[in-house]
Amino acid sequence: MLHPCRALLVLLPLFAIDSGATRATRLHEPSPPIDWRSRVERHLDDARDRVLAACREQGLELPADFLSWIDGDPLLRASVYGCRNDPLRVVLGLRSLEIDLGTDLVRRDYPQLALAFAIQGSYGPTPKRKRGKNEPTENTAPPLPDISPRPPLQLVVPGDPRLPVDTKDPNRELDAEDHIINFLEDHDPVEVEVKVRKLPPLEYDADGKPKPRGKKEITVLEKQQRKPLAADVIASAELQREFNAYMQAHGHEDVWIDCGDRAVHWYASEAIKAPLQRNRIRQAYDLFHDAYRHKGRMPLERDAAPTPAQSMAWLVRNDRHPFADADRTARKWPRFPLDAPWPVLMMLAADDQPLREREDIWIRFRDQGEMRTYGEYIGGIAQQFDMQSARRLSPFAYSYGSIQMMWKDGGVCGTMGNIGARTYRICGMPSSTAGQPGHCALVRMQFDPQTGRYTCRGGQYATGGDEATTVHAGWNYDDVGGRRPMVFHQSVAWGVDHGFRSYVETLVMRRAFDALDAGQRAREAIGLVRQGLAHNPFAIALVVAAADSLDDPRALVRLCDTFTAALDAAAAADEFALYRTTGCDLIHARIAALPAPDSRGKATTLLQDLERQGCNNAKLLAACWRAIDGDKGFERGCRESMQRYLASPARTRNNKESKRFAQWLQSLARCVPGKQRKAWADSMLQQFASKEALVIGRKRMLDPAVAALCKVAGREPPSLDALR
Repeated sequence: MLHPCRALLVLLPLFAIDSGATRATRLHEPSPPIDWRSRVERHLDDARDRVLAACREQGLELPADFLSWIDGDPLLRASVYGCRNDPLRVVLGLRSLEIDLGTDLVRRDYPQLALAFAIQGSYGPTPKRKRGKNEPTENTAPPLPDISPRPPLQLVVPGDPRLPVDTKDPNRELDAEDHIINFLEDHDPVEVEVKVRKLPPLEYDADGKPKPRGKKEITVLEKQQRKPLAADVIASAELQREFNAYMQAHGHEDVWIDCGDRAVHWYASEAIKAPLQRNRIRQAYDLFHDAYRHKGRMPLERDAAPTPAQSMAWLVRNDRHPFADADRTARKWPRFPLDAPWPVLMMLAADDQPLREREDIWIRFRDQGEMRTYGEYIGGIAQQFDMQSARRLSPFAYSYGSIQMMWKDGGVCGTMGNIGARTYRICGMPSSTAGQPGHCALVRMQFDPQTGRYTCRGGQYATGGDEATTVHAGWNYDDVGGRRPMVFHQSVAWGVDHGFRSYVETLVMRRAFDALDAGQRAREAIGLVRQGLAHNPFAIALVVAAADSLDDPRALVRLCDTFTAALDAAAAADEFALYRTTGCDLIHARIAALPAPDSRGKATTLLQDLERQGCNNAKLLAACWRAIDGDKGFERGCRESMQRYLASPARTRNNKESKRFAQWLQSLARCVPGKQRKAWADSMLQQFASKEALVIGRKRMLDPAVAALCKVAGREPPSLDALR
């Protein structure tokens, strides 16, 4: 009988050699070409054997039918054993899920979702044990997934955890926090301003007849009566005086607050700049917040994160909800298929929002079609978490960190990105927040049922496009994880679209490559990328691995040529321009991390290759310029780069080129010794004489490159009026 791992290689055509490589690359191709087919086969066999041996050593038993299920599907087997350097956690995670959820759900109905949870769980954060003050922090391995026998999981969404305390209990001595709550709850109602949405007021014409009223609601402030909240006391000097007197009368002279009058109030938006006042407001906030928590008016702490099995069970329950046809259409349900390939489900599997928080949002979506992906934008006070929290402190069923609290308190871009990304995940769509310069955005995976294609797209962008976006979800395809630029996550969707099987196979290639010794990796890196990208051009994990394995600039130049040749042969250059640039950039960054060329000849050759490849790594180019002709070479390189930019038609087409060049100049400035930077920036600014302004379309603006150089030079940028 053919071994299941060998079946994988027989069924799937693997690793054709790319014939479109450059002549320079072909000259250095390993001879004979590496047989990655047999190497992947051996790696999967070895990985399976290691898992079983580890289970025997730890007394863990995996059912024969479970192992047969994995071995019987070549793609499943490759995913389980071949996509992590240590697949033990993946295997145990998958087995743990089916113990909790049942074999039908894991093996038949939602195997890809189960795989996503098992693989994502194997990347879970490593807990750290706190030690003494002068002791180093100790990293401890997280416990292995539990595969002990147990009853099937019964999904239960926790209820409100608050247990209100009787703060007037005659059978015990009341403490300060009892009196704090009693002051608030026994106080007469106070008048407060509340924003409400209403239709505009009626207007009348000269004859006294009402004019037609618009149907669009407007926001107005209304006076309302209510029991005072902690936020009301923090906002009112009068209530603070009453509170202090009340606490003194009840024997708590040490409890005293002074927050000023309306320094922080329900609709405050300005940051508090006075340190003493901020400290007093923070003390008052802590006082009331602790009382609310300890007396059951707020949860003591945020709800616990669900287990992978609970999270998966909750998503599956929602996926199977019997919407009426009209509601299904109105809600565009399902928003994302849960039988999608596991790589595009990883952001969804990473969601650790407590079930109670999710359930509240889900019910709103399920029953009313509500899907709020944005909140109240509140201004500078949002940068001060304690002040933002104090301004609306009140009894509440949810803790800080929840969407519900974000809705109540508002925020700026980070809050908006979190509301959006979390809401999308609650509705079954893989999503994450993402960073841009000075801004927080979001990204999400999308599926087009008409074309069957997956894409990763951004939302709430403000300070750039995909090229300026770094996704906060871990890019977990290289055993390292961590944050990566947007294009890395886009490459996951592109890779799956190109071929799910081939994408997984290239991940197995990466693991097999990792298992080689350093010398083998250096010799075989270029062949790995050539063959792997011929199989799936979006296997950027192979490019990362190959670049990390090389420490010869010449080999890295060949690697870059190999990458671009493989991509050009397989994919549309324009559509994947950012992917191409990103691959070249990471290879050039690897060259820049190596020692500078030790001779003028080597530096000249390297510089020619880098210019041919369109390198924009300032540190690397500066090192080559200096290796060729010292400081004169550096100055000449800077000047020629400036002249090319000023002559470029792209400079006046849109501001992307000027922004990119401004960022490049900032990087170049860091290559200049600190005491010389001002003079360098002044000399660069001279190149802009009479060209400081840009006209793009009908808009006239200061060139961002000029502004960047002025900042380095320590001078104010010229005004547009002065440039007329």
